[in-house]
Amino acid sequence: MMKRSFLLLALSGMCLLTACSYTQQKRPSTNNSTTTSAPPIMAEEERIPSKGVVPAGAPIIKIALLVPMSGESAAVGNAMLDAATLAVHNNYGNTLSDQIKSQIVLLPKDTGNTPADSVRVAKQAIEQGAKFMIGPLFSQSVTAIAPMAKEAGVTMLTFSNNKAVASDGVYTFGFLPEQQVERIAEYAFLHNIQRVAVLAPNDAYGEKVLETLKREFGRRGGLIAHNELYAPSPANIDAAVSRLAAAYGNAQDTRKFQAIFIADGGYQLKNILASIQKTSIDLSKIQLLGTGLWDDPEVAKILAMTGAWFPSAPPAPYAKFEQHFTTVYGYKPVRLASLAYDATMLATTLAMASPDGFINKAALTDPQGYVGTANSLYRLRQDGTSERKLAILEITPGGFTVIDPAPKSFEK
Repeated sequence: MMKRSFLLLALSGMCLLTACSYTQQKRPSTNNSTTTSAPPIMAEEERIPSKGVVPAGAPIIKIALLVPMSGESAAVGNAMLDAATLAVHNNYGNTLSDQIKSQIVLLPKDTGNTPADSVRVAKQAIEQGAKFMIGPLFSQSVTAIAPMAKEAGVTMLTFSNNKAVASDGVYTFGFLPEQQVERIAEYAFLHNIQRVAVLAPNDAYGEKVLETLKREFGRRGGLIAHNELYAPSPANIDAAVSRLAAAYGNAQDTRKFQAIFIADGGYQLKNILASIQKTSIDLSKIQLLGTGLWDDPEVAKILAMTGAWFPSAPPAPYAKFEQHFTTVYGYKPVRLASLAYDATMLATTLAMASPDGFINKAALTDPQGYVGTANSLYRLRQDGTSERKLAILEITPGGFTVIDPAPKSFEK
């Protein structure tokens, strides 16, 4: 099993991440003829191209990884560190040596619990010569770090899913809720769902989901028949669901909403479903819609969620990543670890190909995009936002089933 300690030792510059250079020699050919006494001809030695060897004198590119390795998000951050470390190791090990132009040094930095902690370690990374930053995880920290990074000429590939923090040189690599809502709204409308009710938390995420749904259904001729924003408590959820049920019961049959979009996950999703089941709403007659927050194996275990639809990255690549990660580290990664893997693969791929010690920004925003090992097709835009091609998944008792595959390119 490959341990983090070994990988970090290699990444620290104390030794290089390399793959051995192998040679293979063919067996001597045998001549069975009795008409000649010529000695057997030895086949020329055939060399298998080496991989992962950094050429002498190659420029060093330091890439900072900013994740919470302590505090309440430590489990998430440490899994992201493991994923990033694995990505560097795999990328070197699978790249032909003659294609490697630089040496990558990963600088893990603990962003702790506050934006102030993030600023402090980002400053350290810049002082230590980081040319590129992956992270941080939270939008508030991105906002705090961005001015300093821009002043230093350091590009940031953040894990934020908030478009508001994006700008030229500060990229959002998280799954943007607007794109998830656009994808599921289009699919639902094309499948004759024209009237939708919305249950969403009364925070920035919930408001963003509601705003996008209104726009996407409205421009197609559909309707948000009713919406409820709730505070995160059982009493408030019960009250919001009761108002939703009253609106459903008082509508004419031809005007009743056909689906409920629930912009929540985890234990709150269970609370919401329990509240709905106490009303007159028959979930067997209502299509449940949601976001990538439902991309959680625990959600598939909720009986009431059977048949629900949501958008997410294609599940097959993630399943392979999860299996590989588990084999290496001995535990299952959190979902966010896959973003750290793909982000680090992108940064190191571009860095290794750079002979001048910098990551090419034009390559970073290639309009054709990149296929992430864990989350499939994506691209970064010059305005700092990201775009992903998502699949539509249906929840079944056995897990998730793809009912509409993700597009394979960004061509219309």
